[in-house]
Amino acid sequence: MNPTVQINILGREYSLRSQESEAQVQRVVGFIEEKLAETASSKSVDTRDLTALTLLNLAGQYLQLLDQQNQGVEQQDTRLQQLVESLERAVADNSGC
Repeated sequence: MNPTVQINILGREYSLRSQESEAQVQRVVGFIEEKLAETASSKSVDTRDLTALTLLNLAGQYLQLLDQQNQGVEQQDTRLQQLVESLERAVADNSGC
């Protein structure tokens, strides 16, 4: 059974069951609180709007990271294919020796 971890976000108490360690859960909570504070510092909004804006910001950042990761994988695949083709040509050129 997963242990219960008590957390506080925006003044509300939550009891969570998680497979992650309490330290990891608290790390996530700290990250969330930091992002909420960043959003709140530039806007005067209520809690629900603050949460929605923060979620939108995080989702946008997450999707950008996924796009960058996918682009990196595509570049690696292209480079790997080029190397394979170079090796195949080198083997073909040397097979006549």
